[in-house]
Amino acid sequence: MKIFLDGIMHLGDILMTASVFPVLRQHFPGAEIHYLVQAPLAPAAALLEGVDRVIPYAYKSGGGSLDVYRFGRKLAREGYSLGIFLDPRERVTLMKWFARIPVRISMERALGWELGWERYFYTHDLKFRDPWDYREHRVGESFQRLLRDYLGDPDTAFVPPAIRPSTAAEKEAAAALLAGIRAYRRKIAFCVETTTRTKDWPTGKFAATADWLAETYGAAIVMTGTADHEGRIAEIIRQMKHPEAVLDAAGRTSLPVLAALLRQMDLLLTLDTGTAHIAAVAGCPVVTIFTHNSPEIYRAAAPVSRAVSGHVPCSGKHVCMGPSRCVKRDCVDCISTDMVEKEISFVLDRSK
Repeated sequence: MKIFLDGIMHLGDILMTASVFPVLRQHFPGAEIHYLVQAPLAPAAALLEGVDRVIPYAYKSGGGSLDVYRFGRKLAREGYSLGIFLDPRERVTLMKWFARIPVRISMERALGWELGWERYFYTHDLKFRDPWDYREHRVGESFQRLLRDYLGDPDTAFVPPAIRPSTAAEKEAAAALLAGIRAYRRKIAFCVETTTRTKDWPTGKFAATADWLAETYGAAIVMTGTADHEGRIAEIIRQMKHPEAVLDAAGRTSLPVLAALLRQMDLLLTLDTGTAHIAAVAGCPVVTIFTHNSPEIYRAAAPVSRAVSGHVPCSGKHVCMGPSRCVKRDCVDCISTDMVEKEISFVLDRSK
């Protein structure tokens, strides 16, 4: 049996919706599972436990319908028995139809959406059997619940997604990066920038929190991210009283090495980014700062996962206008360093 899934999403979305894989493996232990993702995210999808093959797709918004048809016919040659739709995109709806997958399942209600004309191209448009408000559950929990309802599985315990163990080479690469901070009692990773930069927490507050960690917990701060984040990281370090406690690893790790590095951290302090979900599937405790998004929906599925939010009335999925249209900063300004430090202390003090 072959199962096809598509996730034309961002990194964090891919890792959250990966909660379907533990359930699929339980119910179809001998199945071959293929996962279609945007080409740049194929390395991340390949880390997921339960995925046999990643299919990279050079997705372009507004791309031609002929490309969708050709890709669908290419998929048809695979002989899939089951297709699962994780993200409501018109192109993948048609793609699976062109692929002639006999059972095509839509799970868009886990995201709070309902299909329009697309419903006619699916054999099953899943609904929650029992009362379930997606706004009160993490995305991964909602996806897992929908799939279990469809499969007649009464289990209600959430099984978080996981990634494969780090290789010896990945562990060695992470250890080499951390060699200079071995003497520090705690190692705290930071992720300080998102694609939504106007809603990022201020650099001065990150700097104050980093100094507090150095003074209170004897912690080293490990900056993660891409090379594009260097400007913001440099600004944070310039404002710190203890810049010597910082290791800047931004742009110096592949995704597998980042996962290996996060496995050696005591905690990740992060904005609402894909890094939060990488840490979660790697088993690292996470404290996430939410500004305009809802922590109830997007909180990382880590063994220990805490969220900081001002819960302003206009924040949250399907409520927030989005940072591109909203100039107010209430959702950012209301989050104090005290609020963040309280959640960090909750995690670090219980792990002494």
